[in-house]
Amino acid sequence: MSSAEAPASQNRLLCPFASLPQPLFGIISEAVEQRATDIHLDPTDDTATLRFRVDGAVHLRQIMPYDMFRRIINQLKVAAELDIDGSFVPLEGQFRWQQAGDIRDIRVTIIPTSPRRQAAHLRLLIRPENGFTTDRLGLNERELFNVHNAMRNRHGLILVAGPTGSGKTTTLYALTSLEDLKQRVAVSIEDPVEFDLPGVRQLEVDETHGITMEQGLRTLLRVDPDVLVVGEIRDKTSACIVARAALTGRLALASVHGRDAAGAIEALHYLSVPYYILGGALRLVIAQNLVRRLCHDCAIERPIKSYEAAFFQHLQLTPPPSVHDANGCQACNHYGYLGRVGVFEVAMIDEDTGLWLTEGPRQQEIRQRFLDNGVRSLAADTLEKVSLGLTSMQEVLRLFGQSFDQPLQPRRILPHDPHHPIPA
Repeated sequence: MSSAEAPASQNRLLCPFASLPQPLFGIISEAVEQRATDIHLDPTDDTATLRFRVDGAVHLRQIMPYDMFRRIINQLKVAAELDIDGSFVPLEGQFRWQQAGDIRDIRVTIIPTSPRRQAAHLRLLIRPENGFTTDRLGLNERELFNVHNAMRNRHGLILVAGPTGSGKTTTLYALTSLEDLKQRVAVSIEDPVEFDLPGVRQLEVDETHGITMEQGLRTLLRVDPDVLVVGEIRDKTSACIVARAALTGRLALASVHGRDAAGAIEALHYLSVPYYILGGALRLVIAQNLVRRLCHDCAIERPIKSYEAAFFQHLQLTPPPSVHDANGCQACNHYGYLGRVGVFEVAMIDEDTGLWLTEGPRQQEIRQRFLDNGVRSLAADTLEKVSLGLTSMQEVLRLFGQSFDQPLQPRRILPHDPHHPIPA
């Protein structure tokens, strides 16, 4: 089996920092210092661009000569044990970087681009210092209570919904950490496995060797699991397997794409899960996203503007007298933001709501029922974090545009600040 065919979990090498050659040494060093989660390398005619993703926003770091770019590509192939001559097929691998107790698992993807070139992406994974815990996600006390209460169930389905890059995997891992797995059998299937979970049998999707999500789920259900963790539901068969497993005596935790809790339920129904199964299996839906956290060393406080106050009033929230804007200083590398915080919608599915779901309500009807039951929406949670000074109105506009389900007036776009790139 060539290294290009090997699953990422088998390409996990220990690569001491000092052993990496220049210029790769310097790029990873700068990325770690800048707290980057991703490194992007893309060739042009006779140069290449180096960009970092920091707290969800992409920043241009360097335009380099093409010869230097080619050298970096070759160094990456060596570090991740990829085919040095492979230029016409996608290559995936992984290596571990470590220096003085600071560890990054670096996932490498190299793809062919036209004409006869290659581009590279590096994902820098870092395990939280204190492990995966729910109290560090950004949930309020009521939401934490509902999450812990739902996890006490011995069967049922807990859904985590959100777009790509919204922290769904971190939340799934944190939920799993709530369980005392000494007396329970826990299994997971992920694509790929990002971190080791003590006490969990983790299976990685590897379609090259016949391990699809569907086949992996069927295998895991034959090993007598009490807890089933599914990295992401993407197809109809897998959705039905997970939902039926939750209905027949297992606690299933899974993620799915959806803009909010109602959208997540609709997404499962779209994947052919009948409403009568959804109503019987669902226990909790967590919809989430990530917003950039303001750097408190340099954030600037100012009075709230009338069109910003309209966002709060639209959601029946009291506008704060002032909000904070990003500025930039040495502490945050002049980005204006330092880290990210989760925003959440946590919807409990009690017996009455589950019975109501079996009738097949429309998505907007589900959304309204959650609001009537006191569920705080994603937009409301984001605005509350603006009131607390944790994030900015610019982040609200990035996530929700100029409306929450319907247009707000007046429609106005904030002026673009060239010092703070628009997040991708």
